[in-house]
Amino acid sequence: MKKILLCCALFLQIVIAKPIIAVSIPMQEEFLRSLVGEEYEIVSLVKVGINPHDFEPKFSDIKKVNEAIAYFAIGIEFEEAWLMRFKAQNPKMQIYSLDKDIPKFIFKNNAQAHNLHEEHDHEEYHHENGDTHIWLSTKNAKIIAKNLYNALNQINPNANYKENYENLIALIENTNTTIQNTLKSVKKHQKFVVFHPMLGYFAKDYELEEIAIEIEGKSPKLKETARVIEIIKTNHLPVIFAQPEFSSKTAEFIAKESGATLEYFSPLQTPWGENLINFAQNLKKSLEN
Repeated sequence: MKKILLCCALFLQIVIAKPIIAVSIPMQEEFLRSLVGEEYEIVSLVKVGINPHDFEPKFSDIKKVNEAIAYFAIGIEFEEAWLMRFKAQNPKMQIYSLDKDIPKFIFKNNAQAHNLHEEHDHEEYHHENGDTHIWLSTKNAKIIAKNLYNALNQINPNANYKENYENLIALIENTNTTIQNTLKSVKKHQKFVVFHPMLGYFAKDYELEEIAIEIEGKSPKLKETARVIEIIKTNHLPVIFAQPEFSSKTAEFIAKESGATLEYFSPLQTPWGENLINFAQNLKKSLEN
């Protein structure tokens, strides 16, 4: 009897098992879930609190990806090393690039990054991938949503995701409107300081200037740190926004020496819209003090 019950349980598990779609970050999971509901099992590899730049998936996640029918990539670093491995292990899995049609920031000579070290002698400074945090932009989010919608229609042409897609676009537009209203009193090209360059697309959307402390993902050296502190003081920049997924020791030191306060912003946090709105509110508040 026990064997019969066990066999029945296993059979039911196989029958009711949902197709798996894998994604890289929580924001993709949120958007995908809003479109498909409970139609698929969604596996997000990078969790909040994990550094996505040197991330390596767990065995349990790899096992899920090996069973996935599709993978939605978004252009972050670990995908370069792992997507082809995933594809080799699961040849039937389709890979869709949600960053399609999104222009990328390429950091060269510090001009586009508005890096604090732009007067530094490193004239050949560049970042191979530029700012990969494309989802921290309401304009980009609409493109991501469209790419996601188009991919789902290819995966399941018989499904109708149109209404959910329109609701997602409305959410993105409402988020943009709220941020615009929040920042309407902030002057154009207002500078703000981040430790890790993560809000370049957000800054572009709202005509702000992101100033990043890091150089190619590395903390500044002693001489560079002194220059950072001087520039923060000279420009009266009140806050440094650090990313909780990274070590904050250098950021804490710079904040203490420059008189700035240290706050945290995670690009991986969801709900996506609330996260961006909260950042806009915190930025405005810091500039009013």
